[in-house]
Amino acid sequence: MSQPVKLSDELVLDARLTGELLERSIGGQIELWAQLGRALEPLLQGAVVMALRKAGKIQPLSHCLSSIDGPEGRKRVADFLSQQPFPHYSQAPGRAGLLLRVDADGTTSVGRFVGRRFQPAT
Repeated sequence: MSQPVKLSDELVLDARLTGELLERSIGGQIELWAQLGRALEPLLQGAVVMALRKAGKIQPLSHCLSSIDGPEGRKRVADFLSQQPFPHYSQAPGRAGLLLRVDADGTTSVGRFVGRRFQPAT
């Protein structure tokens, strides 16, 4: 038997966006989250739950998506990419349409991707 429940607009939006990616209904996505929470709750000690709640400050998906094309979103992407294994790529300064490749040893080269492979520019 289903029951009407009041949910925040933010939670419903996050469930809709996440559900669309995973081909679930809003209700199906929220039920999945509830089932996961119910399954995990007995495994977590009270102090761990409190620490996660205090430190969590997890932003909802809707907020993350709304901030992607702004300074905050660009910083998150740059921080994430800088933590990835080498090589790193960025736009080549003063060379429109070309990338700057930085290898683990600090070697740099300018080029572009052709057929999913980096080709140094001549």
